[in-house]
Amino acid sequence: MTNRYQRVVIADGVSEWLSVTSGVPQGSILGPLSFLIYINDLPDAISMGTKTAIFADDTKIYREITSINDVSSLQLDLNHIIDWSEINELGFNPSKCQTIKIKRQAPKPDIKLTIR
Repeated sequence: MTNRYQRVVIADGVSEWLSVTSGVPQGSILGPLSFLIYINDLPDAISMGTKTAIFADDTKIYREITSINDVSSLQLDLNHIIDWSEINELGFNPSKCQTIKIKRQAPKPDIKLTIR
């Protein structure tokens, strides 16, 4: 996991070698297991009422919203996950993050969540 380098080859063009300072090697036999060990403590970053579902590099968090306090808790959990990702040098790509609301009726109040 140390002293790793990478470069990009496209047709006849080759980039310079650059040091790889974080992440799990792709295409390796131990890569998926290493990644799971690497993110194993992610659920510890969130509160009790919020649940996680992790599969490979896809993470979902979800929570039943019954009050404004639940909305606040979910937003705090999102903030904690971003803090966790920065500490572990594993950034989230906000453009690939989505929210889905499953409801029986219109939420009160309207729920707005953000990833900073």
